[in-house]
Amino acid sequence: MLGAKDPYYGPLTYSPVWLVLGLIFLSLAIATIIVILYLTRRREIKTVSTLKIKEPKIVNMNVLRDKYIKLINEAEERYKKHQIKASQCHQQISLLVRLFYCEGMGFHADIMTLSDIKKSKHQALYKLIESYYPEEFNTLERGSVADSAERARRLVREQ
Repeated sequence: MLGAKDPYYGPLTYSPVWLVLGLIFLSLAIATIIVILYLTRRREIKTVSTLKIKEPKIVNMNVLRDKYIKLINEAEERYKKHQIKASQCHQQISLLVRLFYCEGMGFHADIMTLSDIKKSKHQALYKLIESYYPEEFNTLERGSVADSAERARRLVREQ
């Protein structure tokens, strides 16, 4: 039988380490539940109507024109030095014109097919790219690189 002084040992006689460990374990359990609920919650599906409107990017077209005309000239020079084939030069010029439209007007022509470009409002670009298609994919050396480069430069200057 226990003495009259201490009939039982209450919780206050336990070491405070157990209290700290219990609170840490409880905190970890609550944090785990919160993380699981956050990761498995339903997210809002983004649609065109829920996207934020981005501010238009102002581009200095004169600098951009000069940049792309210089790049077209470089591609033509590499062809003249026999560093690349005519079909490769046509591909590079086509890509440069597409990148000009992408960078200058925000029209992502660099990742579009010819039929996608045809459906757009940029008919001058469509006609130019369409004229490059037989020359780009032809294994024979056909088509004038100088003429193609001049048409590309003219299109870049006019935009």
